[in-house]
Amino acid sequence: MKKIGNCFIGMLVILLTAFMLLPFAYMLVCSLQETYSPYLISFDISTYTLDNYKKIFHVSGFTSWLSNSLFISVTGVVWTLCICSLAAFAFAKKRFPGNDKLFFLFFAPLCIPFPATVVPLWLLTGRLGLMDTFWPLILPIPSMLGVVLIRQAVIGIPKEMFECARLDGCSDRRIFTRIVIPVIRPVLITVAILYFTRSWNSLLWPLIVSNTDATKTLPVGLSSIQGINDVNYGMTMAGAMMNFLPPFLVYAFLHRYFLAGITGNGLKN
Repeated sequence: MKKIGNCFIGMLVILLTAFMLLPFAYMLVCSLQETYSPYLISFDISTYTLDNYKKIFHVSGFTSWLSNSLFISVTGVVWTLCICSLAAFAFAKKRFPGNDKLFFLFFAPLCIPFPATVVPLWLLTGRLGLMDTFWPLILPIPSMLGVVLIRQAVIGIPKEMFECARLDGCSDRRIFTRIVIPVIRPVLITVAILYFTRSWNSLLWPLIVSNTDATKTLPVGLSSIQGINDVNYGMTMAGAMMNFLPPFLVYAFLHRYFLAGITGNGLKN
């Protein structure tokens, strides 16, 4: 019975995996052919071509969208790690009045759906004269989720390490840079992957504050090329593949640290 149960679970996992990979397989197959219907695709390998990938790079503004997404995502990740790690260290190891209350108060924005805050944020951005700039696309990227993940990692560091550092005369800055950062590196990489992916795939907010190709991100740009007549779905899927690849490659190269950060095993390395 145990072998039968294991076989059933294995088949179920394979089935679910195939089901999850089906949209990506469809996107890849469709991107390798010229088709003006999302339902008419060929499985004849001899007809496959990379012309759609060449055409997408000739679309006006595509290279700008791609470079903008890369700049915003990378800068946003660096900004997030700086803000969230400092805040997490303060909440985890510094004692001040209202520490715990202030920490849980910061959870309140997580209960508010982002679409509900779009109009106030848009009005504030306009008042500050930041429309169609990179500032409103980068500054709001950090959130309490990053602080929570990093704080839990900092709490997991043995207090003896901090006590020894204090006895050696280390300041808070030295403790943070020489002890905390190296120890929680897997968690920082996990947060970087999560926020890079979220920033890269963001559509609603960039769609509102980006009006020109100078600040448009790749998802916003791809959504704009679908409004023309006689859409070549092959080229659209080629653009979607280009949008999918960077987060996938980031995860593929850093997945070991990502898993270690999620499970907490990274603190033992």
